[in-house]
Amino acid sequence: MARQTGTHIDSPEALGLRLRGARLGAGLRQSDLSFDGCSISYISRLEKGERQPSLQLVEQLARRLGVTVEWLARNDLVGAPPPEEERLIQAEIALRVGETEDALAQLDDILAAGPPPQVAARAEALRGQAAFLDDDADTAIDHLERAVALDAALAHDPATADTLGRAYARIGQMESAIALFRQNLDLARESADVREQLRFAVLLSNALIDSAELGEASTLLGEALGNSAAEDPLALARIYWTQSRLHGMKRETRLARRFARRALDLLENTEYLQYRSRAHQLLAFAELDAGNAEAALDLIRRGRELAAHSGTGYDEAMFAIEEARALAQLGRFEEAATAAANASAGLAGGHPWDVGRSYTELAGILDQAGQPERALELYELAIEILEQAPSRFLADAYTAYGALLERLERHTDAYAVFKKAAQLAQTQMHAHH
Repeated sequence: MARQTGTHIDSPEALGLRLRGARLGAGLRQSDLSFDGCSISYISRLEKGERQPSLQLVEQLARRLGVTVEWLARNDLVGAPPPEEERLIQAEIALRVGETEDALAQLDDILAAGPPPQVAARAEALRGQAAFLDDDADTAIDHLERAVALDAALAHDPATADTLGRAYARIGQMESAIALFRQNLDLARESADVREQLRFAVLLSNALIDSAELGEASTLLGEALGNSAAEDPLALARIYWTQSRLHGMKRETRLARRFARRALDLLENTEYLQYRSRAHQLLAFAELDAGNAEAALDLIRRGRELAAHSGTGYDEAMFAIEEARALAQLGRFEEAATAAANASAGLAGGHPWDVGRSYTELAGILDQAGQPERALELYELAIEILEQAPSRFLADAYTAYGALLERLERHTDAYAVFKKAAQLAQTQMHAHH
């Protein structure tokens, strides 16, 4: 059922976009707009379209932004911001509702007109967000870094920092992602913005997990749970999602399954299709760790159905990895090899964990299918990639590679690989604590 709105505004979502656009255009932070009765956290929710403000509150915000109440509330053009600001806001609205081609056309026109640096910066940031939604992390980084170079304040704009950090993480630039998320978490703490603290605590935790820094990630997640808002299912689901990833990296299968199931249960009846789809993939990963291949295949099927409406090529590649694992567990090696090859192609240039995992799975399948020499080549390639960011996936690759060398009676080589695996296990044990 559509949300009912008061007659003084057109919709909470549209007002939120205008509010955010006008604030950025005025060079203001959310804290600059806050006042008694209107906290930073509430402004954040207004900008996300999650709250319907009173007419009195709209009047206060319009006065602080230098726009008319009529424009902020209902997009009446009298008293609207300058034309380039209005076009930026319309482009962001188009991007938010999935009209990406229209948004990009408007942004190209804005940039072609040679706008002031601050306007150009926001246009570049929106182009970066569009590129990331299209699974092009490298192009997203180009646009977002250009935006920050034009207006350094955008490095601390939550939406821009969120997308840029995730784009860094997608291609394995973990130091950059961690630094950016850490800076924005510190800013959110300074301004006592609980919602942004939660956002960047979860983002930072995921980046730390991707860097095998599990101890700090565990501490951050504990803090995030203490600060989470019980009425926000998406925020709580993201914490559970990240906890599942953390326990999965520690090979704590029971806990990984429990938190993945909690995340999925929270999202099951919401409109967040992409999050629901990815929660299915996460639970499939945990079920496969527990040896439940049939259950995993059912989760993959349902997750793909959701991804048909909201997923990306990256999502499909991640499903393909889990599908390959499940099919291999069931002895369906030809189908598993096809799925693993599809995953490898879809993840090329991505995070080392994802790329290395796909090669490890394909190597194992080829080994079981009677192609040990080809399997050796792929294990070596997987290990070369995974050694860039050591994790449980590197340990898995060492173990499988060493076992194959043993069967081929290359005992000296096998011993060297098992020694590396033992050293990695020792390092990871210390990191977990």
